[in-house]
Amino acid sequence: MKRRSDKFAKVASLAVAEEQRAGQGASRSLQHLEEQLARLGELNAFQQAYLNRKIENSTMNSAHWQDYQRFLKRLETAVGAQQQIVRDCERSLASHRRRWMASRQRCEALEKLIEKQLTRERQHDARQEQKRLDELPASRGLGFDSDFE
Repeated sequence: MKRRSDKFAKVASLAVAEEQRAGQGASRSLQHLEEQLARLGELNAFQQAYLNRKIENSTMNSAHWQDYQRFLKRLETAVGAQQQIVRDCERSLASHRRRWMASRQRCEALEKLIEKQLTRERQHDARQEQKRLDELPASRGLGFDSDFE
């Protein structure tokens, strides 16, 4: 006969697999965020370097100055787009972490449920064994009692 704890254990193993998948998703999301933050840092450093060039090289002709301004504008747009990507990655990471935490809580709840069920099963087995042991001398005792009468 299958015990309830065995059935719960199967459910728990599925929950553990789900928790692992959620954890891997959170890990990938964190890695992606870190990559995007690094790109943002590079863009910011690149932008700052070009802004500093403006100060150093103030003797530009008009056409060159307009090209420079357009390039800085595109760079500013790229920085803004990268900041949005970083915000999206942060939201994604938060979502993955919530999913992982929820699956972790389910696993912990199932672990507690299994432990309680195992305790109940052990208590039941102990009572059954005690009952069997209590009945054994009583059945033997019936034969002895008839000899004394």
